[in-house]
Amino acid sequence: MPSFTARAEYDRLAHVRAHRPGLELWSGALDPESNLFDATVPPAQATREHERMTDALARAGVEVHLLADDLADAGALDDLVAEYVDLPDGRHPAAATAEFDARETLELILSRARLTEGGDGPNVELRQPISNTLFQSDTVVVGDEGPVLCEMGEPIRQDELPIVRRAWEGLGAEFTHEMSRPLEGGEFLPADEFALLGVSAETDGEEEVIRTTYEAGREFIDAGAVGFEEVGLVRAPLAADRRHREQHGIGSRVLHLLGWCNLAAEGLAVTDPTLAKAATVDVFRKTGDCYAFDRSTSTLAYLREKGYDIVEMGPKERWAANFLTVDDGTIVPMHRTDEDGEYDPDLNGTIERLKERGVEVLPDGEGIPEGVLTQGAGGINCMTVPLERQ
Repeated sequence: MPSFTARAEYDRLAHVRAHRPGLELWSGALDPESNLFDATVPPAQATREHERMTDALARAGVEVHLLADDLADAGALDDLVAEYVDLPDGRHPAAATAEFDARETLELILSRARLTEGGDGPNVELRQPISNTLFQSDTVVVGDEGPVLCEMGEPIRQDELPIVRRAWEGLGAEFTHEMSRPLEGGEFLPADEFALLGVSAETDGEEEVIRTTYEAGREFIDAGAVGFEEVGLVRAPLAADRRHREQHGIGSRVLHLLGWCNLAAEGLAVTDPTLAKAATVDVFRKTGDCYAFDRSTSTLAYLREKGYDIVEMGPKERWAANFLTVDDGTIVPMHRTDEDGEYDPDLNGTIERLKERGVEVLPDGEGIPEGVLTQGAGGINCMTVPLERQ
């Protein structure tokens, strides 16, 4: 059984969970914006690309857990079918799905399928599908003390929580804390003696919430959810990001902290220095059983204070920092492709600079293509959640 802990992002990734997307993506394929996607995410293509992603992780020595299988092992699927799937009177949900495998059953659940019988025959309706389940990192933070169940600020994402809860508890995990304020797991970056947590921006003295509020950050550290010597609450550098978007014509990097800052190895960070310099971090130091405010500085200065060298993200590489570190100095990133769908070093300067620093890039020194998966507004780190780092 996994330990459900992660003390440092560069520790060996022993167990990871992902969700193989399917039928529930159709709403996002047809209406990306209302599903929080950047662009359409065709379900069949996304499924094939996701398989390639999890195969790459398995070849890297990571034990991959799929959400559907964990729910099946927990014996939770029949109850979820009864809750989320609507069938005509006289049809029992468990009987209707008896021949389905775990993934097919979960697709039905996440699609909130309703079967009705009309004069012209049966109709199947998908009712507000739970389309963002692909992004497993957002619903749970895994730190040095164990998992923390997040609170989703976006209404369309709140129904993910009861489902992932069953998967975690089915494996025997106990949450160290359950958030009451909006906080998403893509904000959390552990680094052994310290951890960073992304929170809302502050513009002209006013809070601008992207996904995680500052008060949620305070709740997280005040609840004793983690035990690091220091925890830094990193203000999203929203104004600097807006300038970067205008200059380089790419989407926002600051939806979560791990969109613009990550660790490829102990002592080696990947970030955009302009964003990191603009991002204020409020540092809280552990004193006894609680945390007390210690100082404020820039994220760039804080990383350097902790002895980190910086590898700069390429200006047009939106997902360059959202790689998944599978061991100290070994990463699985997603790369940009040329017109023929091939890896081009000129388009992937971050990966090339990391290799120059001795970082092993899997698979094949390139990673995996971004494809349609990133059009859902996340990279490989967003699509996975560690169950154990050793």
